Amino acid sequence: MAYVGLSRPYVAKLVDEKAKTYSDCFRCGKAISLSVTPNYNEVKLYADNVLDEYVKEFKDGTISLGTDRLPKEAQPVMFGHTVTDDGKTVTYKSNDNANYVGVGFVIDEVLDGAKTFTATVIYKCKFTEAADSYTTKGDSIEFKTPTVEGAIAALEDYTWKTVKTFSTAEEAETFIQTTLGYDAEDDTLGA
Repeated sequence: MAYVGLSRPYVAKLVDEKAKTYSDCFRCGKAISLSVTPNYNEVKLYADNVLDEYVKEFKDGTISLGTDRLPKEAQPVMFGHTVTDDGKTVTYKSNDNANYVGVGFVIDEVLDGAKTFTATVIYKCKFTEAADSYTTKGDSIEFKTPTVEGAIAALEDYTWKTVKTFSTAEEAETFIQTTLGYDAEDDTLGA
């Protein structure tokens, strides 16, 4: 299989781990890049001079999400910042705490000439804000887009990710929306 696209990133605040429920789901801009790196605990047991047992289990992970913008919904949901009702002012406090969130995205895949769409949901991660970097216009114009990084953890039932394949991007997106409790009326970007 070959990955040929990335789209439709969603983020939602984790409310209840056992029930896998979320609130404040929003479309987190348009996807530019995404990487997920799982980390594992592993142990080897040697007996009679050979490897006798080998155990490797998911420990945690890291996620990096690059989008064309971080919408205003990202500030309170992902980072715990305060946003005014008109959405024009964000207040950052030293004691703001980032929330655990779920993240979903769609990957376009091609295998033997057939295209499919894979919905991926990561159930629990906590993001930190990236450094701000700006450049003045010079001889050429360049785009600067936000990238946020986070730590991935497993839920109480040890689940950390679900991947499901669909024949259309819309079906994959609907799966993500349903899993993360998306409500179109609450999303200023729209689906």
